[in-house]
Amino acid sequence: MKLAERLNQLFCEKFEQGLFSGNVLVAKGSKALYTGTFGLANYDSEEKLTIQSLFELASVTKPFTAIGIMILEEQGKLCYDDYIQKWLPDFPYPEITLRQALTHTSGLPDYMELFKSHWNHQCIATNVDVIRLLAEHRPEPYFKAGEKYEYSNTGYVCLASVIEATASMPYSSFMQKYVFAPAKMHRTKVMNRRYKPENVEDFAYGFICTSEEASFVLPDELLAYDFVKYLDGIQGDGMMHSTVIDLLSFACELHNGDLLRTSSLDLALTPVVTEDGQRTPCGFGWFVDTIPSLGMRISHSGGWPGYSAILACYVETGYTIILLSNIENIDIQENMSDWLQQMEQYIVESDKKGL
Repeated sequence: MKLAERLNQLFCEKFEQGLFSGNVLVAKGSKALYTGTFGLANYDSEEKLTIQSLFELASVTKPFTAIGIMILEEQGKLCYDDYIQKWLPDFPYPEITLRQALTHTSGLPDYMELFKSHWNHQCIATNVDVIRLLAEHRPEPYFKAGEKYEYSNTGYVCLASVIEATASMPYSSFMQKYVFAPAKMHRTKVMNRRYKPENVEDFAYGFICTSEEASFVLPDELLAYDFVKYLDGIQGDGMMHSTVIDLLSFACELHNGDLLRTSSLDLALTPVVTEDGQRTPCGFGWFVDTIPSLGMRISHSGGWPGYSAILACYVETGYTIILLSNIENIDIQENMSDWLQQMEQYIVESDKKGL
């Protein structure tokens, strides 16, 4: 069975089992080897997904925020070892640098926990509010900056605010001008659709599949997910929206060296060693590892109520795998990273057979 047939069979099964709704793309270089579209863009109106449907990417935003910082460094407007406080004077942790935020070695406390107990949940927060609450309540860092590795959403919110302060323009505008447009990402945008509603064609709404009713419900309608509303104005760690087509274009432009200098990209893909001797799994925004027969993989996944996303690029062999999902099944937990491993296995086996 050819690669495209195996991939299609895999996702047809996941769709029929109620585990997947979304878009899939596998490419080598700029050539798509498989594209698949399964399910609906809106389970209320029954509008169908298309290959150009726009999905929320959640934490897949982070590599793009990191690229924004790297572009500013290449422009000579900041240095990786600048203290965040240089750019955000109210930031209450004077010892933390941009490099530490980029590599998840800052020790910054989780802003989401802060907003659970110190925020009016009827109001929508923004990055300004994140910095303000950190300054007001000064929660203890998890560890001394640079000492350890721990994944941090807060660090990437701060990096987006640094981009705004350094570039003197909104984060969304900077990303559009310096990242999305050069990468030919025509539909991609930073969007806070509850904080600033806008009409977007072919938008994939993220739904929760409730086991009680066996129906699809927007997270906005479920009390347990009220944070999707009051955290909606925050950018940098999430809130980027894109398509599988745009993400492939980005992967090609990044590989071709059209977005960053080679020296910047090499630095971004180099894990660091923390003071406690731990080698981090990531460089600047990307998780970096090696997959047998496929070589170096740079990747990031993302999850937010109703959405899951994976972008994986295989630097040495030129493959790209993109998964974008717009349903979350709370009754059956199945990890998209397992599907990614299965897809990698199919690619390796196909290569060996010359299919």
